[in-house]
Amino acid sequence: MDKEFVYEDAIKELEQIVAKLSEGKVSLDESLKLYTRGVELSNLCQKRLTEIEQKISIVNKDGSVSLLQIENEEE
Repeated sequence: MDKEFVYEDAIKELEQIVAKLSEGKVSLDESLKLYTRGVELSNLCQKRLTEIEQKISIVNKDGSVSLLQIENEEE
């Protein structure tokens, strides 16, 4: 992706893709392009959700969330 990934924007684009494909008014080639883009967006969204889930699941004994641990593990 050229611009910074924004989860909400990706979901909106996915909704638009689903709507276009559901209408059945696009060519076969365009359907393939839309489907491919939809899979790409879905994978990016899933990756982002997994990252957030990992950050949330690291809870210290005192109940605070440690974001630093995940960020350091990614390096």
